[in-house]
Amino acid sequence: MMVARQTKGLVAQSAAEPTSIEVGDAAGNKAPTRRLPREDREARIIDAAAAFFAEVGLEGRTRDLAKRMGVSQALIYRYFPSKQNLIDRVFSTVFVGRWDEEWDRLLGDASLPLEERLVDFYQAYSGRHSYMSMRLFMFAGLAGGEIQRRYSFDLTDRVFAPIIDALRRDAGLPSLSEEPMVRGERELAMMLHGSIIFLSIRKFVYQMKLPETLDDLIAQQVRTFLGGAVAALRTMRTGPDHETLDVPLVRR
Repeated sequence: MMVARQTKGLVAQSAAEPTSIEVGDAAGNKAPTRRLPREDREARIIDAAAAFFAEVGLEGRTRDLAKRMGVSQALIYRYFPSKQNLIDRVFSTVFVGRWDEEWDRLLGDASLPLEERLVDFYQAYSGRHSYMSMRLFMFAGLAGGEIQRRYSFDLTDRVFAPIIDALRRDAGLPSLSEEPMVRGERELAMMLHGSIIFLSIRKFVYQMKLPETLDDLIAQQVRTFLGGAVAALRTMRTGPDHETLDVPLVRR
């Protein structure tokens, strides 16, 4: 049901709603009412919505969320004017700020071996993944990707460029400041990134039995990648022309 239809008629109802949120169980059985500050009430709805959408997908209905929380649907719309607004707040809460500024320094630190930089970065980066965050991001992609783009960050500039610059240095090739990155180079870096992200997908989305910590598997992925990355880069940059790989990336 579209949000506009869901919200129709709820404004009049909301005037009679209580100013507290009643804690309920999964069946919607209500527990004693607790009065909370507005910010706490909003946070409680966001937390419940994040868990709800991570479980059922972004098509989940707010009336079902309300039932799970033990509140009325009208009360949710008192704090969030539309379902999309609630979803946006969920993604802002879960994803904004997940990038650690220290990672920029780490990835660009040429005084450290590239293997050490990549292992440290990807272990820390993957350590912030969870059942909730990975499932929400997968559902966002299935919904069309606009939410992912809005709450993501520039992987090419922040992750792939430092990797390619270091690989070019090891391969004796011009730096990125001298020659722009080409499509094939970004795809090369994305192979490593994708393989590590897939570990979290397997763990949190597919629910496969993996170690509690993925650190050893991540280190293995990095070592395997670096074992052939320089040779692949040299072939790409000095070998026969490849129409799709040699296209310079257009920076926006």
